[in-house]
This record gives sequence, structure tokens and C-alpha cells, in this order.
Amino acid sequence: MPALALCAFAFEQLFQWRYGAAGALAFGMFTVGHKARNTTVTCVGLVVIALLLTR
Repeated sequence: MPALALCAFAFEQLFQWRYGAAGALAFGMFTVGHKARNTTVTCVGLVVIALLLTR
């Protein structure tokens, strides 16, 4: 496993532990949207992450 993929996996697990399933879904949407260059999915993921961070 490349180091970058391992770091991304560790960060996602930490995020899921802290923010639950909604955090994991939001992080997944952000990641997939960014890789696919889909602005809508990326923005939705970022908005959900922002809402989770403010609570």
C-alpha cells in the first residue's frame, strides 16, 4: 500500500471515529468527488464536513 493511501485511510478512520458514519460518508463524498472532478459531490461533502466540525 503506498504511503499516501495509508495516510488517507488512517485519516478517514480517525474522522469516522470522531464524527461517526455521517463523517465517513462526507469524507468519502469529498474524496470521490475530488478524484472524479465532480464539483457538486465535492461541495456537498465539504458542506457536511463543515457542519460536523461546527457542532
